[in-house]
Amino acid sequence: MFHRAFSRFFIPLLCAGMAPAAALAQTDSKGFYVTVYGQHSRIGSSNMAESGTLGAGVGLRAEFASGTGFGGDIGYRYGNGWAAEVEWNYRRHSLDSLRRGSANLSRDGDFASNILLINGLRRFAAKGAWTPYAGAGIGWVQEIDIDISPSSGGAERGYSSGSKAALQLIGGVEYTLTPQWRLTADARWLRVGSVRLNNETGNPGGSAGPLKYNPFSVQVGIRRSF
Repeated sequence: MFHRAFSRFFIPLLCAGMAPAAALAQTDSKGFYVTVYGQHSRIGSSNMAESGTLGAGVGLRAEFASGTGFGGDIGYRYGNGWAAEVEWNYRRHSLDSLRRGSANLSRDGDFASNILLINGLRRFAAKGAWTPYAGAGIGWVQEIDIDISPSSGGAERGYSSGSKAALQLIGGVEYTLTPQWRLTADARWLRVGSVRLNNETGNPGGSAGPLKYNPFSVQVGIRRSF
């Protein structure tokens, strides 16, 4: 569902790239910019196994609530419609349930990530104060982890991994407030794929997974040009 929705949003922006480059160059200035943003995120459920301190075994299904995130970027516009940026992103999804059959093995938890990305963006011809853009990025997952609080009580269990690759697609729009300040709104699909997370404490060799981490998000931010 998320992929279809993103395609409906992303493909029209690519079509806008047919706008004459000369017209764009007249309105797109060179220079650095910074952005900060807040994010609403969704992620699918995963079938998984757990061999760590929880002792849950196989045949599990993890389901997650809507998540929140925040981040920022430092970028440079080249004055010809293209821009490049370095982005940092943190996001967190609450664990709704961890089930084996009808039994819920968790009363609380979360699935979170900390990721650095390099994005390339194509800005299209402005329509009044609105400037659409589309782009893609590659990233490095510094850490991805899941914390599980067992429904039977006891200490929270943590599982984590890092040094994973990520891919990202972006489609959005800027709204010009002043020559220096802009509002941004965009949709992003991030793909890390299936990850296996190692037990953080105790029970050496224990793990949880594989868990699918391919969130879809919408976000709003404010951008300052220099």
